[in-house]
Amino acid sequence: MTPAERAARMLTELGAPWIINTVTAVIAGFLVDAPAWGLFVATISGVIPMIVILTGVRRGIASDHHVTEIDDRRWVIPVILAIVYAGLMIETVQGAPRELIAWTVAALAVLVGIGLVTMLGGWKVSVHTTVSAGTTVLLALISSPWFLLALLLTALIGWSRVWLGDHTRGQVVAGAALGVVLAATVYLYAVTYP
Repeated sequence: MTPAERAARMLTELGAPWIINTVTAVIAGFLVDAPAWGLFVATISGVIPMIVILTGVRRGIASDHHVTEIDDRRWVIPVILAIVYAGLMIETVQGAPRELIAWTVAALAVLVGIGLVTMLGGWKVSVHTTVSAGTTVLLALISSPWFLLALLLTALIGWSRVWLGDHTRGQVVAGAALGVVLAATVYLYAVTYP
């Protein structure tokens, strides 16, 4: 294995959507002085979805833990949507901070966007770059524009996905753009909605 391949594999694993969702939700929880709610959002958007995917891999209905086959996404996305939606209902009923409810609404919108591109367009945008770019923008909106520097990490994750042959450059760029636009737009609407 070459150094470039080693770096690409490491970036792909560390930049996996479940890890990014888990870490950024925990950070968001601390930023809004609600660490327990941040952990809850991390669980519904990162931990439980990964358990579902790994169960699918074990049962032979998902090719791998990155869900690289487009057909696998046709069942994975609806299941994760249901999990995150159920979590959103709990957040709403139990009075989670408005910022974290808006975060979850934004995550749902991004997942719906990925699902529509997959189901209707038959195209496989990079979920890695979608989640990385989207959560980076959410952290910037919650706390500080300095978080936008993490978009450099999104670029590196995108490079890794192309290097490993899992995505084209277009799929990586489209994923990042989808994450930024949907996450920012929906979050800003949801956080200010009366």
